[in-house]
Parts: sequence; structure tokens; C-alpha cells
Amino acid sequence: MEQLNNQFELENIKKKLLMTYTRYNGDNVPYTDEELSKVAILIKSFFDKLNNMVIYEDNVSRKLNNLELFVAIYEFVADRVYVEQDTSHDIIGTLITNKGVCQGYCQLMNFLCESYHIPFLYKVSDTFDENKNSIDSHGNFEVIVQDKDGFNHCLHCDPTIDSPKNEMDILGFNAFLIHDTDINRYYHKQIPSGNGISFFYNNFLDEQTFEHSIMLLSQVNPIEQMISGKTEEEIVNGHFTMLKNNLVELNAFFRLNIDFHNLDNSQLIGAYRVMYQYYNNIAQPFASDELKQAIKNVKTSEFMYQYHLSFADASMQSQQIFEQRMAKSIYQQEKYWENDGGKSFMFMEVKSGGSSTMK
Repeated sequence: MEQLNNQFELENIKKKLLMTYTRYNGDNVPYTDEELSKVAILIKSFFDKLNNMVIYEDNVSRKLNNLELFVAIYEFVADRVYVEQDTSHDIIGTLITNKGVCQGYCQLMNFLCESYHIPFLYKVSDTFDENKNSIDSHGNFEVIVQDKDGFNHCLHCDPTIDSPKNEMDILGFNAFLIHDTDINRYYHKQIPSGNGISFFYNNFLDEQTFEHSIMLLSQVNPIEQMISGKTEEEIVNGHFTMLKNNLVELNAFFRLNIDFHNLDNSQLIGAYRVMYQYYNNIAQPFASDELKQAIKNVKTSEFMYQYHLSFADASMQSQQIFEQRMAKSIYQQEKYWENDGGKSFMFMEVKSGGSSTMK
């Protein structure tokens, strides 16, 4: 019976993996059934570990809380060497090769967040060189995670920043340290692509940008009108259609349950303002002590589960790894923001309040 249940679970995982693959990459799947089975076994093993890991507090054991669960998932996804190759662009190839790029990381994270009911939003930005020439597009994402008191926090995550760059490198945790008002300055001076969800969601980063985005909804660019051959009314209606489509996605991400049926343009702007206010309420950082403890808890629990270490030995190794990862993250921020004046909200707190290796 147990063997049948395992086989059923593996087949179900394969089916969901394929659904995620085709959602982003189309129906042509270049992987064999043997490769898909190998990936399904890897995912099932990870699920089993997550479901059996425990945290010890005051000699009492408990399951991973929401933040710790996401820390474990983020580590599983981001701790894959960043390598630009064909297979690293999709969820299956990223799992088979243990290598990825932004698309592969995001697709895998989307799959895992859906599996554990963590709200997930895939974002796309254009990247530019120093001469403002377009280089490429870049994918990263937002998730909504609860703290120990049950309050929601919106985290902006970019595994491309944190992932190891070779087999000897270690994982960083900038995703948990950088406020999303700074993240786009941090990686390749990103700006929103103007297409899809990132265009409107990026407008939430400050009040001035948000109000400007509302004003632009009713404006018509004469050149755009001349090229398109559309009337002003058609162009404005197109702006609001795009707004509505993006609001539907944001509504699903925020889980606000707004009914968009038969809303006029004014009401759409009202819904947009509701989402902006909600975002501002949840875009607050975790308490640094809770965040640091969650990162260490997960590694301690993993060592105990995977290598059968005692709590004391697992805690000691977890602390060492935490210090290494924070040191790497702080080094990256100093390097990337050397002449920009930016720092993460936790930068100075971690640097001054951490261990001697980070001072």
C-alpha cells in the first residue's frame, strides 16, 4: 500500500511539474519520462524533508512556521549554481542539472510556493548597461510570508543575486535583507519593462510614482496615437484594460477578493488605491532577530533531520553557516552599492550586531 501511495504521489508531482513547465515554456517538453521521474523523486524527497523537519524551542518541538518554511524553500531554490545554459532557463532543467538562471529559479519557486500555499508574484524587469542600452530582461519575484504573530510581510526575492556563482561559492541571503524600494537599484539598475505585472506593481514603490501612474492612465501620447491609428478614447480604454488585467493578478497575489465584474474606470482606480494601501501595510521588514533566528533554525533542523546530529552540534554548524552567508551578503551590498549610498534595512544591524566574522 505504501509503495502504491508513493507511486501515486510521484505521478501527481510529475503532472504538476509539467503544468508549471508548459505554463512558462509552451507544450514542447524536451525531457524524457526518465528525467521527469528523476525530478519528481527529488521534489518528493524535499517535500518529505520539509514535512518532517522540526524546530526545538525550550525543549519543545514544533513544525516549521510560515517564515521558516519559506526560508527552507528559498534555500532549496537559490542554492543552485548560476550558469547560463539552455536547461537552466526552465524548472525541469534547473532541477536536473542543479544549475539555473532567473527564469529557472522563478519557475521552481512558483511551483513550490503553490505547493505550500505561499502567495507568489513573478516580476520581469529590463536591464541596462551604463549607457542605458537594453541588455536583457530579468525575472524575480515577490512572496507574502507571515511572521510569528501572524502578520503578513511582502518579501522581494532575487535568487540570481544570492545563488552560488561556482561550485565553491556559498548561498547568500540578500533576499531577506534588502527592502524592495532598493532591489531594482541593486541588480543591474533594473527598471520595469512596461509589460505585464511588473509595470504596475513597480508603481507601488513610492507615493509619487504611484500618483504619477494614475495620471498617465488618462493621457495620450500623440506619437503613439499617430502610429497606432487609434482614437484617444481607444488608447485610454487600452490603458484601463491593461490596468484591470494587472489588478486581477495582484488581487490573486494579495488575496483581497475584490470583484472586478462591471467596474468602471473610476472604480478600477479605487481598487488600485486599495491595493496600494494594502501593499504599504505589508511591505514592512521582519524583526531582524526573528529573521536571523528563522534562518538558523532551518539549518539546524535540516542538519538534525539529514545527518542525525545532536541539537547542540547542529546549532553550532548552523551558526557558522549563518555567519558565512551574512558575511557574503554584506560584502555584496558593499560592492554593489559602493558609490551609490544604498544599504539594506538590516545591513548595519547585522554588521554591528552579528559575530566577529561580520564586523
